[in-house]
Amino acid sequence: MEQNENQIFDKQTTLVIDRAAISHNIKVIRKITDKQIIAVIKENGYGMGLKAEYDLLKKNGLDYFAVTNTAEALALRSFGCTETILLLTPCMSYEEAVKLNNANITFVVGSIIQANILKKVSEAGGSKPHVHIAIDTGMGRYGFFWNQIPDLSEINKYIQVDGCYTHLHGRPKKYKENVNTQLERFKTALKALKSQGINTGLRHVSNSQATVLLGDLGMDGVRVGSAIIGKTSYHQARRLKCAMWTEAPIYQTMELPKGSTVGYLATAKLKRDSRLGIVRAGHADGIFLSYSDIPDQFLSGVLHLISLKLRPKHHIRTFTINGKHVPIVGCAGVSHFTIDLTNTSFKVGDMVRIESNPLMAHPAVPRKFIN
Repeated sequence: MEQNENQIFDKQTTLVIDRAAISHNIKVIRKITDKQIIAVIKENGYGMGLKAEYDLLKKNGLDYFAVTNTAEALALRSFGCTETILLLTPCMSYEEAVKLNNANITFVVGSIIQANILKKVSEAGGSKPHVHIAIDTGMGRYGFFWNQIPDLSEINKYIQVDGCYTHLHGRPKKYKENVNTQLERFKTALKALKSQGINTGLRHVSNSQATVLLGDLGMDGVRVGSAIIGKTSYHQARRLKCAMWTEAPIYQTMELPKGSTVGYLATAKLKRDSRLGIVRAGHADGIFLSYSDIPDQFLSGVLHLISLKLRPKHHIRTFTINGKHVPIVGCAGVSHFTIDLTNTSFKVGDMVRIESNPLMAHPAVPRKFIN
């Protein structure tokens, strides 16, 4: 049989999903707030599979879901989801809007253009599309700008407004101050909408980060995605459990003498006779990838480079094998990386746990659910 040349993969990595950790995290979130939890299951269920995450969260009592594209929204309905589905990305196509409205998907509206599209859908089909009004309080992405709300007084004639929300951009420094500023802007927008006779419905501001750090901020609900899988940053999130990681076996071990170089560009030079392990995993599996698209952090970048030079050991990345940390040696590649096994008894086949962003996991990487 001829093999499809676009599907030739030999992945030794596995994306592990811990069901018990997800259940734990949902309990933590429920202790933080008793308001509506909107479970964001974007990008194929954060990499675990859209249906798999939906089924798991439904079993944990969640009944309100949010996705980021039309295909996900319609797929959820095809999986038997009868709960509310909020499409967080504005629909800019009349044809798509008709399909979504027929499937009872809740839209977001953040521009007059979108509102007019949904008006046409309502006039053609006779049923009012359900919407959440999006407010831009600083993200600069979607939504009516918080202090420039247009005249929407006629919107109730052709749209059912079920909610109103904003997306926090929260920079790490002075996080609470930044969030409070956006919260006040959001409240200003709510007043403007109410003055036009618009019922703002379910108000939600807090994303995963804000929910873990600051709660629901006095609103009617929270939107959480990364918190459910325990991937929210900041140390206050330590009460959450990491529910997803990548693992791969040691593929080969080798002995190299002191002075040997390891990896591309010979970035590592061994300072002792060493026993090393090769792991068949790398960028192509979706690991060792990070966000680096913040152009204005020049000073922070320079300080980080200085720290790398002065405190190299502090920045060495480690992995765990049976709970024991082992450091990487040299640079990771597209499909391999090397670890230091000196003075350990680890052998070929032992599993290496790699903390990773599941959104980056290659579709060909197998998924494995554990308890």
